[in-house]
Amino acid sequence: MSEARVELTSGVWAGHYQQQGRAFPQKMTLEFADGLVRGDGVDAIGTFTCDGEYRVDRGTLRLGWVKTYDGAHSVLYLGALERGAIVGTWNVDGWKDAFALEPARTMGTMKSEGTTKR
Repeated sequence: MSEARVELTSGVWAGHYQQQGRAFPQKMTLEFADGLVRGDGVDAIGTFTCDGEYRVDRGTLRLGWVKTYDGAHSVLYLGALERGAIVGTWNVDGWKDAFALEPARTMGTMKSEGTTKR
């Protein structure tokens, strides 16, 4: 079995989430290290923090985190790295839709060898 080599860039990520047919911009600073993802950001709803993890699964880098709005609800994000972008779905209380994020600028790179442990 060959090992996958993937790169995650810690820093500012920008993109959107879909909701009821509309795209809403979001921007966040994410830090990737030792299988963990942490960060904070802002969108039309307000400011939030992110806490989660990432791992390589059958050659695909998969990510999951909980986005928690300050003083409000939390949203589960599940996605994968595809052509340098994180794409996937968000879910809160049965409501779900798509999201996409791309690096806005580079601060540092974390390389993973497919042996990241949870």
